[in-house]
Amino acid sequence: MSIRKTLVAGAAVATALLPPALSAAPAHAAVIPGVGSAPLVAYADRNFTGARQSYGAGVFDAAAKELGAAGNDSITSLYVASGYRAVACDNGGSSGKVNEGSLGTCRYYDAGLHPFVGNELNDKISLLAVMGKPVRGTSVTAYQDTKFGGTALPIGAGGFGAVNGSLSMNDSVRSLKITDGWRVVACDDDAKPGTASADLGKCRLFRGGEHTSVGGDMEKKISLLAVGAPALVATADAGRRGALQRFNPGVYTALAGQLSAVGNDAISSLLVGDGWRAVGCRNDSTGPSGQGDLGLCRMFGPGEHNLGGSPLNDGISTIAVMAGPASGDLLHTYADRDYKGATSSFGPGLYTAGNLGPVGNDAISSLRLPAAGRAVLCGNDSGQNLGTCRLFVKSDHLFVGGDLNDKVSLIAIAP
Repeated sequence: MSIRKTLVAGAAVATALLPPALSAAPAHAAVIPGVGSAPLVAYADRNFTGARQSYGAGVFDAAAKELGAAGNDSITSLYVASGYRAVACDNGGSSGKVNEGSLGTCRYYDAGLHPFVGNELNDKISLLAVMGKPVRGTSVTAYQDTKFGGTALPIGAGGFGAVNGSLSMNDSVRSLKITDGWRVVACDDDAKPGTASADLGKCRLFRGGEHTSVGGDMEKKISLLAVGAPALVATADAGRRGALQRFNPGVYTALAGQLSAVGNDAISSLLVGDGWRAVGCRNDSTGPSGQGDLGLCRMFGPGEHNLGGSPLNDGISTIAVMAGPASGDLLHTYADRDYKGATSSFGPGLYTAGNLGPVGNDAISSLRLPAAGRAVLCGNDSGQNLGTCRLFVKSDHLFVGGDLNDKVSLIAIAP
């Protein structure tokens, strides 16, 4: 089993152009609690303390209950990994704020440590957009005229801005086409290079669909498009063809009817979003004991994975997709049988050998799922074969089994 500790590379140094409270310091992930490999970690208290949640690239809306353990109107500090940027807003997609209206106060946060988000957004954030590098694609198309007329600019996921030159239609966008499952935060300002944090002016959230106008107040004013893709897209055929299903963070099984769109034992291609990791397994049953062997399981990092010729081609029955650790008590693990010895608690997320808390790597013997959670535990935390993997549901498990006892290096947990 793996004893590798997952570490995040230090984020870039941002030149402080704002008061100290809003300045970003270089990111040193090893000394910040709760940081795995996720692009963004949000904390409920200053200086990276309190409840926390990891996020991959994408758009996360409190109105859709997507802020996780960090919570709505609760975020106070942010860690932004190197190579990423974030937008935080005090309104989400409720109360008519989707495809029209305003997201309220929105700020840009560069890569680095933000021990305080500022008084304007402290305990007020309801939406986060996490942007990686802009990627070419066709899932979103911006148009120079209303009703999809004039010059068209097809784009993929990431942050497209006037400042870095990736939004060639600066102050020209008037309509948008967005693929289902994708979301766009459009703002009328962008941040200058080296800016730790900046006001982005008016921002608007757009979901999948055809938007004949971005709104009279936003037409020909957009300078930043934060484009969020699904965490995972699974298709029945190679090359992202055939039946398709999009997945948000979570644990999904065919037995529970959660692979119905793409089908059980039917997946041939996976597209894992930027900053996300997915686990695919052959089996999905748990039996009357609330636990069951998942057979062959494999970890998939960001990017496209064609499964043709592999043992998992047309053989996946369980999928877990997560970004990294979170605080919470969805799962309690123990170093000894019968809930004895050192204990660790976990919120919704993905945990590798270096993030297993006080119990530690290769040390778990029993566990409790106090809520209606589902947990996947595996003997390895990376590679083509994750070793013995087991799905746990229901509540108390006096023993994880002889083949997993003191061997667990990976946990994926979801409510």
